[in-house]
Amino acid sequence: MTVDGPQLTPVGEKSLPAKCKPQAMAYCPTMDLIALATEDEELRVFRLNGQRVFGGSFGGDPYLGEDEEDGEIRGMAWKGNGRLLAVACGDGSLRIISSYTGKTVHNYQTYQQKEEQPNPTENPSPKATCVGWGVNFTDSKAAQRHLHESAGQVSIDDLLAPGVYPSKAAIMLKADLPRELALLDIESSLPKLSTLPATGGEDDVFSSRASLDAIFHSSKDTNDSVDVLSVGFSDGTVHLRIFDCFEIGSFPVGSSPGIPDSCRILRHASHPLSSTHALLTSPVKGDTRGPLELVTMDLRFITKSGRYLSLLASKTTQLQNLLRYIGQVQRQIELEWKNAQELPARFLRSVNEDLKEKCQCDFITAIYHLVVTGHCFEPMKEFLTDIVGERGHKRWDKAVLGGYENIRRLTHECLLPALERSQVLLSRLVGLSKFHKLSDVLGLDTTKLNAIVETLDCLHLLAHSVLTHANEEMGQFTAFSRWLRYEIQVLNSEPLSQTREELLEKRDLFDVPPTVKYIKGALTKSALRNFIRQLPMIGVVQPPAPPADKWLPDGHDRSFFDTFKSLLQQQRESRDRGGDGTSIETPKLNDLTKRLGIQFEKVFEEIALTQRRGILYRSPLTLHSDCDQEVTDLTFCYEDAIEGQPCSVYVATRSVTSKHQVYIYRIVLDSVGGVSSTRSTSLATLDLQNGEVRQLQFVNDDTLMILWRDSKGSSHLLNFPFQPDSAQPQSEASHPLPVVLGYIECDSTPSVPKPTTPPTTLDLSPEFHHTSVLIHIFALHGPKARPIHVDVNGRKGRRAICVLYGDAMRYEVLDLDAAMGEDEDEEDDEDYQEGGEEEDDDDEEVFDSDEENNEN
Repeated sequence: MTVDGPQLTPVGEKSLPAKCKPQAMAYCPTMDLIALATEDEELRVFRLNGQRVFGGSFGGDPYLGEDEEDGEIRGMAWKGNGRLLAVACGDGSLRIISSYTGKTVHNYQTYQQKEEQPNPTENPSPKATCVGWGVNFTDSKAAQRHLHESAGQVSIDDLLAPGVYPSKAAIMLKADLPRELALLDIESSLPKLSTLPATGGEDDVFSSRASLDAIFHSSKDTNDSVDVLSVGFSDGTVHLRIFDCFEIGSFPVGSSPGIPDSCRILRHASHPLSSTHALLTSPVKGDTRGPLELVTMDLRFITKSGRYLSLLASKTTQLQNLLRYIGQVQRQIELEWKNAQELPARFLRSVNEDLKEKCQCDFITAIYHLVVTGHCFEPMKEFLTDIVGERGHKRWDKAVLGGYENIRRLTHECLLPALERSQVLLSRLVGLSKFHKLSDVLGLDTTKLNAIVETLDCLHLLAHSVLTHANEEMGQFTAFSRWLRYEIQVLNSEPLSQTREELLEKRDLFDVPPTVKYIKGALTKSALRNFIRQLPMIGVVQPPAPPADKWLPDGHDRSFFDTFKSLLQQQRESRDRGGDGTSIETPKLNDLTKRLGIQFEKVFEEIALTQRRGILYRSPLTLHSDCDQEVTDLTFCYEDAIEGQPCSVYVATRSVTSKHQVYIYRIVLDSVGGVSSTRSTSLATLDLQNGEVRQLQFVNDDTLMILWRDSKGSSHLLNFPFQPDSAQPQSEASHPLPVVLGYIECDSTPSVPKPTTPPTTLDLSPEFHHTSVLIHIFALHGPKARPIHVDVNGRKGRRAICVLYGDAMRYEVLDLDAAMGEDEDEEDDEDYQEGGEEEDDDDEEVFDSDEENNEN
């Protein structure tokens, strides 16, 4: 059915296998990817052509005793560069998923109960209601100066990603030696970390080169900016993290924290040039839900710390990732050590009982007797020929040699490089802590950082000890394995055969001393027992575990590294006297990694507490009670045409009583030293005369998009500038605005339920000039007649609108910029199409390779 009126060009369409949640749909800002959540709590990410990129089920399995509500997808948001997707779940956890691999990069709790609930069903925990991901310049004044000096040649996006356009970066980032020294990055010169064996878990992010490079070796843009991830909950609690995973902490902006649905946070907005973030909340007044309130959060730690905040946060984030990596290496080493011991221990158990009954000795004595005298006890002969044999010997050899090889590889290629990288990063933090102007601002304690350096030194010493003993014992086992294979062949040969005579002639060719050393030592009393924790094995008695807090930091002044060196020296002396060193108790690898984790956690908590103390929040505006909280949106705008170049907050909401009316609030903020204050508050009313406004969304080019259904049931998309005429840029001042909104000063706390501002009437009749705001008309009948949700996003010049239709099982993507640029020259259109195809091809290649990785 043809539609009379403007039409946007469709570029993609998809029929979904399950119903989609209308509000759980997000368009990637830099790549043509659409993320959505279905009603069965499954995350799906598609390309524009409908091809599935990645996804997975978040819902719990009731048959396994899992709560289905824990996996409920409560919200999602893309990072500004499109590399990560944040998904908030019903259990208070937040998953950070890589858009390149589809794997969970981080998974952490964002809401912590202060105390255990006696009846969780009667007192449910608050749920996440809003996820926002913003970015802020650490020095907004310098960023504004760069924008002003560039005369329009450099945009905010260029400042945020100078590595994308080096020529523009050279223009705006002039010679600045202190800045270059502060941001000097030598980690890129270090060897790359090696991948780890796959564990099969959801957070297995170190097993592929792509995900490992994305975490540790991705290029870092020196853009003096910090990413801020916020999660709002239904009790008015806000959880903040910077640089993806570094926790700032949680704090309440509502009056009743801990009580579900007491103050729902609906929207989040921020701007790179302001350290103030805006929240739109819906508090409860008595037994009813009160009017909407605007809450501003001044993140003063961004302005106080300046350029050093991005340095601090990026280094601490890398240290957190390295701590996870070291922990996984430690667990893998323990698993390899268990695998190397398990099969020999099983063989020894099978023969020891028989030897005790018939020969009154154990396996060690009998095998030693065989090496020295050449005589084999009968039970030992049966064991070597019938139980072990050539086949069992190959398994024995493969298990032990493979175990030693993997322990050596993990220690040399994974653990030691990670420790070296950690020490380099830690040295930067130690340097910042010694700078007296920053130590109090950043929350760094030199004493605690030096204690972490000592623990890293202990881990270095332990790793080298593991390498030394693993090499020594592997050489001894190689000699033992060759000799054992020879003895099995001798015992299997006929007594008077020529083969036996030839084998006996070779007896003197074997290296007996390392074989004897292995039998007396590493076969049952390996030196690695002193450094690697013994995991439980069937039939093997577990050594008594030391007290859990024996090697934890206790705050004493004595050097832990000196103590550890002294214990290792005592162990060596004990082995030299013929013992196995177990009488001297020393911290093992797991003890040191646990100690390191606790020390880092204390340092991170102190940094987070210092930054959290610099957060101020207030409520500069209470909206009228006639504002509909179900149809609303929030945005931040940098208005350089206004005196003082302030940042303004805009709130758009539909009227409850007149669903064809839209209220737009404008709050102009002044900021001094990171603390905001309200300069003015104004209000404009837009009247569409009939029908119903279904959705409002601010678009990042300073326009407002409205999904409107007229009185005849036909749906329309409207798009027009929402800023007042005085705030329009000078370059656009000569062009008349299609709609001029009349903003009138209003009180921050209204005394009447409905605004009395005279409305601006929007007439879409053909004879009026307002028809230019109408950009798309949907069909009156058919599967695409009832759009229920739209999401506008994408890179500039490549913006698109994702439309979800009435049955929530079909979406369509409409090209917004193709329609907006119809008046441009044909040459520009051709250049745009060619550039778009090239970028699409690049994205296609990236995700094709990622899908292959996922399948593997």
